[in-house]
Amino acid sequence: MAIKFFTLKNKSKQLLNKPAEETAVVKVSPVENQDIPLWLSYAGTIKAKDEIMLYAKVSGKLTQYLVKEGDKIEKGQAVALLDRDETGLEYAPVQVESAINGIIGKTFLDQGTMVTSASGGSQGTALAVILNMDEVAVKVSAPEQDIPYIKPGLSVDLIVDAYPQEVFKGEISKVSELVDVLTRTLPMEVRIKNSDHRLKSGMFARIKILAGWHKQAIALPQESVVRELADAYVFIEESGVAYKKKVILGIEEDGHIEAVQGLKSGDHVIVFGQQGLRDGIPVKVSKE
Repeated sequence: MAIKFFTLKNKSKQLLNKPAEETAVVKVSPVENQDIPLWLSYAGTIKAKDEIMLYAKVSGKLTQYLVKEGDKIEKGQAVALLDRDETGLEYAPVQVESAINGIIGKTFLDQGTMVTSASGGSQGTALAVILNMDEVAVKVSAPEQDIPYIKPGLSVDLIVDAYPQEVFKGEISKVSELVDVLTRTLPMEVRIKNSDHRLKSGMFARIKILAGWHKQAIALPQESVVRELADAYVFIEESGVAYKKKVILGIEEDGHIEAVQGLKSGDHVIVFGQQGLRDGIPVKVSKE
C-alpha cells in the first residue's frame, strides 16, 4: 500500500508541476452572408473581325505597292501592280485589289519580287495582310462545367496589358454546338467594338464573364482558410477556445471565399494566428 500511495503521490505532483498550455493570441472576423458574383475567366489572342491575306490571281513581278502600312483601303481598291511581260509580249500592268474594307496591316515583298498565283494546290505568294479593326474578336474555349452559363449575347469584360486600368466591353458572339473531344472544352468567340483601333491584332487578352450570383452565400476571408492536402479547414473562436472545422469551399471573389458547408453566419473565424493552432486549445482574441 505504501508503494502504491507513493506512486499516486508522485503522479499528482507531476500533474501539478506540468506547465499550463500557453494561450495563443489570434484575430477573428465574423462570417457574413454576402452576394458573391460568379466570374468565368479565359485568355486568348485578339484578332481583327476581318483579316485576310492578299494574293494575286496571276503571276508576275511586283512593280510597286500603291499603299503603305497603316493606310485605309476600300474593297476593290488596288493595293499593288504586277508586271506580266514575257519575252516578245507586253501586257498592261495587273492590279491586285483588296477584297475588304480595312487598313493595310503589313506588306511583305520588295519591289521586283516575283509573285506566283495560287494554282495546283499551291497557296501562292502573299503580298499583304488587310485588317478591318473596327471590331475585334477573341476565340476562347470554355470547360464543360462552364457550359450551362455560356450563351450568345452575354456581356464580357476584356483587359489587355497595354491598358491595364481599362476594361473594354463586349459580348459573346458565337458559341459552338460541338465540344472538343480532346480537350473537353466548348469553343466560343467574343466581339469587342474598336472604333479607335487601340486594340491591336495579336494582343494577349484576359476575358471575364459575369455568369451570375450566389445570393446570400456564407462568405469568409481568404486568409482564414488552412489547406491540408486536398482538404480545407478554418479555426473558429468560441468562448476563448479554438475549434477546427472542415469546410467545403465554393467560388472566390474580391478577398472572400464561399463556404458551401461547415460554417454558419455569425461564426468567428480566426484570420491571424491560426497557423500552428490545434483543435480545442485556448486562445485570446486581440482587439487591435
